[in-house]
Amino acid sequence: MPSVNTLEKGYRDLPICDSHVHITYPMPLDRTAAMLRGYMDYFGLTRIALLGLPHSVRASMTDPSNNLKCLYLKSLLNTDRGERRVHAFGGLYHFFDGRDTAQGFLRQAKDLHAMGFDGVKILLGKPELRRRLGVPLDDALFDPFYSFCEAARFPVTMHLGDPEAFWLPGDDGHEPYYDRSFPTLSALRRETEGILEKHPALDLVLCHFYFIADDCEAAERFLTAHPTVSFDLTPGSEMYAGFTKHPDEWRDFFRRHRRRILFGTDTDNWAAPDTDEGYAHNFSYPFNLVRNALESPVPFRFEDADCGLLAPLHADDETLSSIYSENFIRRMGEPRPIDDSLASLAASALLTLREHDVLFTGDRERRETDLENLRVIAEHFRVRTNRTI
Repeated sequence: MPSVNTLEKGYRDLPICDSHVHITYPMPLDRTAAMLRGYMDYFGLTRIALLGLPHSVRASMTDPSNNLKCLYLKSLLNTDRGERRVHAFGGLYHFFDGRDTAQGFLRQAKDLHAMGFDGVKILLGKPELRRRLGVPLDDALFDPFYSFCEAARFPVTMHLGDPEAFWLPGDDGHEPYYDRSFPTLSALRRETEGILEKHPALDLVLCHFYFIADDCEAAERFLTAHPTVSFDLTPGSEMYAGFTKHPDEWRDFFRRHRRRILFGTDTDNWAAPDTDEGYAHNFSYPFNLVRNALESPVPFRFEDADCGLLAPLHADDETLSSIYSENFIRRMGEPRPIDDSLASLAASALLTLREHDVLFTGDRERRETDLENLRVIAEHFRVRTNRTI
């Protein structure tokens, strides 16, 4: 039966997977689990991928436990969702100093793989974090990490760049990166090309359509040159303003590259009442922006962004089926089995550090919530480990 959102909005009744979900807000894990269940039900999602973010652009939101939260929710929700599936990507942790080593990043990738994560999420292409890192994304520092992911067929999802307007000065731009100490968008793209030159078989998804929705020809050249790379459709709403300037051209692009584009929303565990109205209010903006842009029968406006009248792409069912679910399932397969004993060891070690106020940041309320969540995670995997001994 179609979901509530599909019926209310009149969308085509097709299976749909969200490849880009985060859980960065400080919320008890039982509430986050209930939110994810409700989110999947309300929007009719058959699968989601939780992308770990140990780091944010704000130091106060550094959360070394975020990976384990994603793994815990994968473990918990895959026991009660029937045919639905939850996948978890672990994010790389960085010290932004001499403790960041090639062997350290390689060890992280191997540990994430061994624990049962389904891939790796990289946020270092965010200009603020790339500036803090101080070396290019294609630096030899990362070669063993990328080589492992390439050889193990361990998917990588990377945020690379930001809207081009963020580098513009004055009233026409947002100005956060006008300071020349930030890498430019073109420099970040050159670094991406450098990664792919060294690791051409890397299974790489670039978030937010690589911030290239203003240049169909450049997007065509890039995907043609790199056959293992895909884009996801997570908003930035400016991306959809880019599509609407040349809808016929982009419709043909989406048709040609339908196996290289994934649906995603950038949804987070925003607090919401456990009602249809609550889910509609808190989560509709990114979800319905993407669906309207792909399949709305008429031009539309979106109230959360002043982009003017947007022209939908009117994608055909074959294109929509590829983007909404088939590409996700082909890339991910079934969720990888979790090694409960390794997850238990990792959770116990991190809990000890947390209890000694090591690595964690944020205000007191956030720290206390994270501490209690880690206790829940550690106990969950301890119990599961003991059941299998």
